[in-house]
Amino acid sequence: MTIPRGLGCVEFAVPGRDPEEKLEALETNGMWLELVNDESGEHLSHVLDVLPSFRTPVKSVQAYLLHDLRMLGLAEESRAATRHVEDTIKIASKLGAENVVTVATYGEPETENPRASCIELFRRFGKLGMEYGITISIEALNRKRTTFLPSLHEISVLAEEVGMENVRPMADTFHVHENGEDVVKTIGGWAGKISELHLRDTGSRAPGRGKMDFASLLRAIKGKFRGLMCLEYEPGPDPHAEFSHTLNFLSDIISGAR
Repeated sequence: MTIPRGLGCVEFAVPGRDPEEKLEALETNGMWLELVNDESGEHLSHVLDVLPSFRTPVKSVQAYLLHDLRMLGLAEESRAATRHVEDTIKIASKLGAENVVTVATYGEPETENPRASCIELFRRFGKLGMEYGITISIEALNRKRTTFLPSLHEISVLAEEVGMENVRPMADTFHVHENGEDVVKTIGGWAGKISELHLRDTGSRAPGRGKMDFASLLRAIKGKFRGLMCLEYEPGPDPHAEFSHTLNFLSDIISGAR
């Protein structure tokens, strides 16, 4: 089996009962970990303790509490979300990661001028990221998740307005599909700008379990996309079999393209 070079997997999609089993699964397949920062001290301490025992790098860290904390929410919530992103940047640096996954906001913004506020915030994150050597990725969501810039095109334009080399858009195949857009055309059009690409099939399933045309997508971004590529999906009842099936599925696509 030929795993696509540089493929990672988000922590909650890796099969295993604990960090050791998850890291072993990734190391066996030559993959990297996208860590979830849920601010659980016990969880992070456990991962940090066992990481030196494995050859699995952490290349990206999710500012996961942004699912609940809106940076464009009311003042107290916005401050908490901002602190969370800044803490995640520092954690990523300690782990030797290169990327932090953020979003503009879930739901509906509550600030008076959300676009201006968002640009100001991401310039702030960009400056801190430059200090720590971290890229700040803004994940494009979809219209079911947010009313604010709910597409890859809009997030990409926002990143251009921020105007910092280390603040970049990122894409998720599932979110693009949920917007009713052509996944291959949309992601292929922004492939040179995207910092990270999450591979997720229709229904938020593992690649190869839905209707997404990943073969055409990988052909469309070949030679243009230089970012991180990562599996992110909701595991089913048999995570180990699902993980193995996904890797075989992607391996067959890569082999068939040669």
